[in-house]
Amino acid sequence: MNYNRTLQGEYETNTPIIAPDIEERLHTLLNALECMDMRTARELEWLDKSGAEEDLKEAVRQDIQTRHQERRLPLQNAVEELRAQHHASPSDAANRARRQN
Repeated sequence: MNYNRTLQGEYETNTPIIAPDIEERLHTLLNALECMDMRTARELEWLDKSGAEEDLKEAVRQDIQTRHQERRLPLQNAVEELRAQHHASPSDAANRARRQN
């Protein structure tokens, strides 16, 4: 019996458990970010291989990177929020709930 409690205690403290709904949303957001990053990388590669003048390339490169950051930021913020929810300990959540009441 002691052995099981020890294993269970080690499992509970050392292995992060993510709620299924948070895990699914996090997975979806990370996939979307990866797709956006790959698409931007392809656009920049296509631009580098183009025969356009360097001044024009630089202007287009800045536009691509600015658009990418603007589109990426809301998703990145959502990922960070989900990770913060996951890392918040139950005692932190209980303390916040007590303070709000």
